Parts: sequence; structure tokens; C-alpha cells
Amino acid sequence: MSPRILDNNQLLAREQELIDTALQIMETDGTAGLTMDKVVARVPYSKGTIYNHFTSREDLLTGVCNAGMSVLAELFSRALTFNGTTRERLLAVQYAYLLHALLQPTQFMLVISAKTASLSERTSERRQAEHYQLEGRLMGPMLKLVDEAITNRELVLPKQMTKQQIVFTNWAGSFGAIALLINSEGKCSGRQGLAFQSEIFNHANLLLDGMQWHPLSHEMDYYKSVERIAQEIFPEESAQAGNPQYSQRMKAN
Repeated sequence: MSPRILDNNQLLAREQELIDTALQIMETDGTAGLTMDKVVARVPYSKGTIYNHFTSREDLLTGVCNAGMSVLAELFSRALTFNGTTRERLLAVQYAYLLHALLQPTQFMLVISAKTASLSERTSERRQAEHYQLEGRLMGPMLKLVDEAITNRELVLPKQMTKQQIVFTNWAGSFGAIALLINSEGKCSGRQGLAFQSEIFNHANLLLDGMQWHPLSHEMDYYKSVERIAQEIFPEESAQAGNPQYSQRMKAN
């Protein structure tokens, strides 16, 4: 009896099943606890079949990371539909990033691992190409937003900086603030007494004020902007994450 031939959709569904299984293992055993043998023990496929999809443990980790980036790209696309200024839409993107970190913390942190030589060197070319394509999906719309802000005279590009540097600075700042604030409670004296929801957006406003991205924080009530973003763009995700918006109560604190 000849083996059953799967079409592309069936192959992709099986690959997603393997990614979901790996993610479940990491959520209980940590990233270091993920092994191909543990995946084999949980799925109805042979080790050979799994290696047909993922060439190594590192290739699987990059696949999990890429799946998270794909979800994040969809969140970013929704954020950019917010009816507001370019700075408010950037704030919506940062809010989407926070939601992703709260709802998918393992995939959120895997972005760092995916950049290490030990992981990338053992990741297949196909998976690496997918990773770079997803980075383009994330960064491309942000470059267009910077272009729009410059056209609208809401932002003046500093002579010593490029648009790509503006986007990178926002990405790096957002990732760092979120990672430090949501993953270090009780472990980092520098965040003692800080409410992570409000401090993440305080950080965003401080960064954007420093870039002179108008309207500045003293010119507009961005607390209300974030509340609108949560209610109008991400009501379901916000409810799942415990409504991580900086409300008037947070502002008062």
C-alpha cells in the first residue's frame, strides 16, 4: 500500500500542529526543555516525519518564533487602522505589542533567541527566509507611518538619523520596556513599585516626546487614546489580557 500523499494545506496544518505542540512543551518546561523526542511523544507522527518538517530542534524553535511573528503582524495591521494621528497609530502598534507579550509570552521572548548564532546556524534556509520576510511585514508599515508623519509635519527627521533608525529605536525601546516590566516582577529592583501597564506607555511617550513626534504628550490626552485603542481595535484581546490600558486610575497613581 503506497503512502498517502498530502496536499499543501494538509502539510501546513500538520506543521502548525507540531508548532503548537512545541509551544505547549515550552510553556510547561521552558525553552531549554524542548526536545524533538518530547514532540514525538505527543503527536501521532514518527520522528522521521517530524524531521521532514523541521530539520532540527533549532529549526522548530525558529518555526515557533515565526508563527508568533505572523500573529504579531496581523495585530500591527489592525493597530494601524486606528482613526487617529500618526503618533496615536504608533501607540496602537505598541499596545498591540504589549497584548502579544501578555497573551503569547513565550513567542514574544523567542525573538531574541532567533537572533543568536547558535539558533540561526542550525535553522534551515527556508525558515530563515520566512523569518526575514516576516520582519519585512512588521517593519514595512512602520516605515510608511514615519513617512506619513514627516509629510504631515508631525515629525521632523533628525539630520543624523534615517527613517529605519526611527523605526528600530521604537521597536527596541518597546521590546525592552515590555520584557523588563512583565518578566522581572520581584526580580528587578529597578521596577519596584512600577505598574507595568502605565510605565510601558510612559516610556513610549518619553521616547516620542524626545523625537519631537507631535502632538507632544502635554498637548494631547494619550490616556484616552489608549483606552479608545483597547475598546475600538482590540476589545477581545484586551479582555483576555486583563485590559492592559493605562486608565485614569493608573494616571492618578
